[in-house]
Amino acid sequence: MHLQSLELLGFKSFADKTTFNFSEGVTAVVGPNGCGKSNVLDAVRWVLGEQSAKALRGGEMADVIFNGTDSRKPIGFAEVSLTFSDCSQELGVDWHDVRVTRRVYRDGNSEYLLNKTACRLKDIQSLFADTGVGRSAYSIMEQGKIDLILSSRPEDRRTVFEEAAGITKYKGQKKEALRKLEATDANLLRIGDIIKEVKRQIGSLQRQAGKARRYQTLMADLQVLDTHHSRAKLEQLEAELQHCQEEIARFEGTDRATVARIETSENELAQKRSELDAIDSRVGDARAEVQRLQSAMSTHRSRIEFNRQRSEEINELMARYRLDIATAETKRTEQATQIEEADALIEKTNALLDAKEEELSKLTERVSELRAERSTRENELQSLQTSLAKAENRLTTLSDELSGTKTRRDATGLRISELSAAVNASTSARDEAEAAVERARSASENEQQSVENLFQALRAAEEQLREHQQGLSAAEQDAFRIERVIAEKESRLEVLQQLNEEGEGLAQGSQAVLKGLNDPERIRPALAGALAAGLDVEREFVPALEAAFGRNMHAVVLQDAGLAAEILRHVADKNLGQAALALPELTAIGSDDHLVDLPADALGWAIDRVTVSAALAPLVRRLLRGVALVPDLETAVRLKRQHQVLQFATLAGEFVSTAGVV
Repeated sequence: MHLQSLELLGFKSFADKTTFNFSEGVTAVVGPNGCGKSNVLDAVRWVLGEQSAKALRGGEMADVIFNGTDSRKPIGFAEVSLTFSDCSQELGVDWHDVRVTRRVYRDGNSEYLLNKTACRLKDIQSLFADTGVGRSAYSIMEQGKIDLILSSRPEDRRTVFEEAAGITKYKGQKKEALRKLEATDANLLRIGDIIKEVKRQIGSLQRQAGKARRYQTLMADLQVLDTHHSRAKLEQLEAELQHCQEEIARFEGTDRATVARIETSENELAQKRSELDAIDSRVGDARAEVQRLQSAMSTHRSRIEFNRQRSEEINELMARYRLDIATAETKRTEQATQIEEADALIEKTNALLDAKEEELSKLTERVSELRAERSTRENELQSLQTSLAKAENRLTTLSDELSGTKTRRDATGLRISELSAAVNASTSARDEAEAAVERARSASENEQQSVENLFQALRAAEEQLREHQQGLSAAEQDAFRIERVIAEKESRLEVLQQLNEEGEGLAQGSQAVLKGLNDPERIRPALAGALAAGLDVEREFVPALEAAFGRNMHAVVLQDAGLAAEILRHVADKNLGQAALALPELTAIGSDDHLVDLPADALGWAIDRVTVSAALAPLVRRLLRGVALVPDLETAVRLKRQHQVLQFATLAGEFVSTAGVV
C-alpha cells in the first residue's frame, strides 16, 4: 500500500485547493518554522478520524476551516482527501485505489466519504485497522513524537507495540463484542420487564374480558326476558282491548274510563320502550369496549412475538461471539505450540553448529600438518637436487678425464698398460656415479610424485575446507534466520504472556482479582496466578480437561485464605462479574487412589494427563478425582451405566458428571 496524494481545500492555511503528490521513497515532510508542516500533519490526522479539536490546536472543530484574511473572505467548509494505491491486498478490498475524504461545515455538520461514497467513521477505522495507518498510529511521526514515545508510560508504549503486532483490531473487536453482549443483557432485562408487564396486563384484561362476556350473557338473557315480557304484555293488552271493546259495545257509559286506562297503558308501554332503548345503547357501548380490548390484546400479542424473535436473534449472536472466543483461544494454543517447535529447532541448529565448528577445527589442524609436511618434503627435494647436481658435475669431470686419457692413449701407446688400471677404475667409478645418478633421479621422481600427491591432498583438503566454510556460512544464515524467527516468536510470546498474566479468557471477576482490585500492592503478592496457567496438558486432551475442570478453569490461586472474604466482598460490591478463588491450603491431603479401577475402554485417568506444580497437585487431584477420559460420548454413556461413581470426559469436550448430567 502506497500513499499517493493529499488534497486540501479550505483547511487551516490552505485556502485554495492544494495537492501533495507523494512519489516512491517520500517518508517525511520537512521545512522551516511556519511553513505549514504541522498543518499537513493535522490534515492527515483529521481525515483519518481525529475527533479532538485540542489535538488539532483549536478550540472547536470549526476552527480548522480557513477563517479569511484582510484581503480574502472566509470559506464555508473545509475538505481533506487522502488517496492510497495498491490497496487490494493490504486492505482486503476489491479497489486498487482508496480515497478517504472528510468534510466539515461551519454549522458543525460533518461527513465522511470513501471513494466518493458516504460512509461512517467506524467504516474507515475498520478499513485501516492493523495497517499502521490511523490518527494515532506509529506510522505518523510528528516533531517531538519519538521523544514522547520513549519517555511515555509503559501503557502508552504498549499501544504502539500492539498496533505493530497486529492485535489492535482484535482487541477492538473484543471490546465491540463485549459492548454488544452488555447491550444484549440490557435488552434481555428490558424484554423481561416488558413480558412481566404484559403478563400482568393480560391477567387484568382477561378479568375484564370475563366480565364483558358475563355482561353479554346477561344482556342476551335480558333481551329474551324483555321480549317475552313485551309479548305477554302485548297479548294481555290485546285481550284487554278486546274486552274493552266488548265492554264498550255492551256498556256505552264506561267508554271514558276504558279510554283512560288504554292511554295509561300506552304511556307505560312507551316508558318501557324508552328504558329498553337506553339499555340497547349501553349494550352497544359495552360491545365497543370489548372490541377495543380485543384490539389491545392483539397488539400485545404482536409485541410479545416480536420480542421473542428479537430474543432468538440475540441468543444466536451470543453463540457466535462465544464461538469466536473459542477460536481465538485455539489460535493462542497453536501459537504456543509453534513457539515450542521453534525452540526445538534452535536447539537442533545449535548442536549442528557445534559439530561443524569441531569438524572445522580438526580440518584446520590437518591442513597445518600437511603444510608442515609439505615444507619438509620440499627441503628434502632441494637436498636431493643438490646431490644430483654434484653427481652430474662429477660425471662430467670423469668424462673429461676419459677423453684426455684416450687422447693420451692415441698419442702414446706406452702408457696404455699403466693407464688400463686407471681406466678400469674410472669406468667403475663412472658406472657407480651413473647408478647413483639413476637412483637419485628415481628418488627425485618418487619424491616429486609424493609432493604432487601431497599437493593433491592439500587441494582436496582446501576444497573440503571451502565446502565446510560454505556449510558454516549457510548454517550461520540459518541461525540468523532462526534468531529472527525467535525474536518474532519471543515478541508474540511476550504479548501472549502479558495477556495470560492479565487473565485473558477468564471471567471478568477473576481478571479483576488478577489485577489486584483496589489494592494491587497488597493483594497481588498473595496471588499465585490463574489455575489454568499452572497446568501443562497435551493438545489432544485440552478439550477433555477443560470440560472436566468446568468453571474451575476461571479460578485464581490465592495463597492467603484470609483475603478470600474481602476479595469476594469487593467483587460483589463493585459488580465486577463472576470470580473463583482456589485455596490450596484448604485442600485436604488424602489418598491418591481412584474410586474404582480404570474401565477397559477408557483412555486413562484425567489426572495422569496433567502436569502441575507440587503446590497445586493436591488441589488438581481433588478436582479430577474419579474423572476418566474416553474417546466419545457413546462410550462415556455406556461406561457411566457400569460405573455410577465415576465421571467421564470425551476428547470432543463433553462431560458426564456423577449425577448423570451431560
